[in-house]
Amino acid sequence: MSHTEFKLTTAERPVGRIAILTMDNGEDHNQPNTFGEEALASLNAALDEVEAADDLKGLMLTGKPFIFAVGADLKQFQGMDTEEAREGGRRGHEAFARLQALPIPTLAAINGACMGGGLEIALHCDYRTLSTGAQVAAFPEVFLSIFPAWGGTQLAPRIVGAKNAIETIVSNSLNNNKVMSPKEAFERGFADRFIDSATFLDDSVALLERLISGEETIDRDVDATEGLDEALANARGMADGKTKGATRAPYVALELIEFAARGGDLDEGRKKEQDALAELLPARQAQASVYSFNLTQQRVKKQPWKPDAQPKKIRKAAIIGSGLMGSQLGVLHLQRLEVPLVMKDIDEDVLIKAREHIEGELDKRVAKGRLHEGKARFLKGLVTYTTSYDDVAGADWVLEAVLERMDLKQAIFADLEEVLDDDAILATNTSSLSIAEMVAKLEHPERVVGFHFFNPVAVMPLVEVIKPDGVSDAAMATAFEVAKKLRKSAVQCGDAPAFIVNRVMLRFNSAATEALRFGTDFKTIDRAIEKLGLPMGPFILFGLVGMQVAYHTAETLAHAFPDRYHVDENFTLMGESGLPGVYDWSAGGEVYPEIRDGLTIEEDAPWSEEKIQRAALEAVADEARRMLDEGVVADARDIDTAMLLGAGYPFFNGGICMYLDQTGISDELFGRPFVTAEDGATA
Repeated sequence: MSHTEFKLTTAERPVGRIAILTMDNGEDHNQPNTFGEEALASLNAALDEVEAADDLKGLMLTGKPFIFAVGADLKQFQGMDTEEAREGGRRGHEAFARLQALPIPTLAAINGACMGGGLEIALHCDYRTLSTGAQVAAFPEVFLSIFPAWGGTQLAPRIVGAKNAIETIVSNSLNNNKVMSPKEAFERGFADRFIDSATFLDDSVALLERLISGEETIDRDVDATEGLDEALANARGMADGKTKGATRAPYVALELIEFAARGGDLDEGRKKEQDALAELLPARQAQASVYSFNLTQQRVKKQPWKPDAQPKKIRKAAIIGSGLMGSQLGVLHLQRLEVPLVMKDIDEDVLIKAREHIEGELDKRVAKGRLHEGKARFLKGLVTYTTSYDDVAGADWVLEAVLERMDLKQAIFADLEEVLDDDAILATNTSSLSIAEMVAKLEHPERVVGFHFFNPVAVMPLVEVIKPDGVSDAAMATAFEVAKKLRKSAVQCGDAPAFIVNRVMLRFNSAATEALRFGTDFKTIDRAIEKLGLPMGPFILFGLVGMQVAYHTAETLAHAFPDRYHVDENFTLMGESGLPGVYDWSAGGEVYPEIRDGLTIEEDAPWSEEKIQRAALEAVADEARRMLDEGVVADARDIDTAMLLGAGYPFFNGGICMYLDQTGISDELFGRPFVTAEDGATA
């Protein structure tokens, strides 16, 4: 079965015959139920039967084991035009409204993951029960630059109040697509009863029977307007801050929620949802979001670059360099691999701090109830903190995470070869240096890969897996397998300076630093870049990643590509200032006087925001085309995935290559798009 079916059965109960309607796509339990045109047709067919049966006393809607439903089939969104979008909205409304209009009590037994259209269909039932094992509930649509368009914006404020509806539909989506736990969903009013998973279905049927007989009643007293004005203001402010107005979705969702909360007619609200969907779904932002979703939730998880080789089994791991980055990597490896771990450094004080950090993070998980105290003690006992390479002997996977100095990294790898077995896999967390140069003098350079994380390690999902010339398939397969076990998204790239994210970002931001030379102020530049929908401007970003790190990467690229990367006087001033960034946040976010007063201004002709944006986009388009032509990446999708997961590019821009295609810049500059029908990583 390739689509979700609504399977109807009936059961004779003491109160009479009740219908059980089960959503089931026939796949294994990891494949969620979704709603497309065929699923809605199946629902309508099932409702025909229910409406024709005059002896039914009630109906319970539920999902297959572990899954309720996660909403619309995103594959059907691609390429949808205005009328198709409006018709899709109408079909969903029509089917769900039939469920709502049934003359018998209806109960949605939310037994598993419930998102988007799954939560909407549940709201169309008279009552809802929620399993403690349901895992997640959410309305993720605004994150995809649309909104819950099958009644979600109209029913949620009526059932849970406008404040909870706004928080769930808009604020959570803008907050990195945050989801609700089952307990939180129940507390917000999305379910009438919260039932232990062990007895969930039996207890849900029993509740439905009591509701049918009148033995139990459920009344709701919801003031949809309570806290409405404040919630609207807060959410609009959040949308302004997060999107800079680059996508209409959150604002449209708020308008629709407000209409319902202030007593708008339900049928008119459904028509408004259809009209709004017809506007938003075919738009660039929603189409880019579907593309982004496919990249980050499907394609990258298949690891299309992974060679067909047996990865080495990791029985012992080691981190070389136990500073801020090394400590974070240590926590991650310890929690995910659960094998003996060696933390190596030359400084005892650094090792003491590393131990404090690692054990402190485990203690935090225990305090939050995410880790059993006994398991935390076990994990702590797996770690060896040492200044000696002798303790690294026997490790199968060794990750170097020291300062970005070629001579230091070369010396470390030479020392590692003295103590490691010949088949141990070595990795470097370098952000920009040549791995080929790093391993040129090793006896076994073929077992060294690049494995570049982004800071903070616990939050950022991307790992760039760098493939040097001559590396073995076993080493690459091991790197991809480790990334999977660490629950990180791995994207492959060639051994070229700064790899993907840093190379693209530095070229993109080169326009910003160039604009400084013409007297353009920092905040104008940041504001111009943010208006493209990016999470922050370049000079705010420099403060986040560290000016020295950005400066060092720029120097590496300027040395490798002097024709297009330049470290001018102003960037040197910032990089060598010793300051944490450009802005002094303790002084209200003003530019540090040392930087402001030291700038070199060649010509007092400030750039407009449009000129800044165009220069940045043309620069990054040129760099992306070079990376593809040079084979640094196999496909433009690799660049987009890396930018989405490693640089926080918004889903509604589709990374950078898709954005350049959609806005016509790639065709204007090169006469062809970046993203083609054929995927170079799988060709």
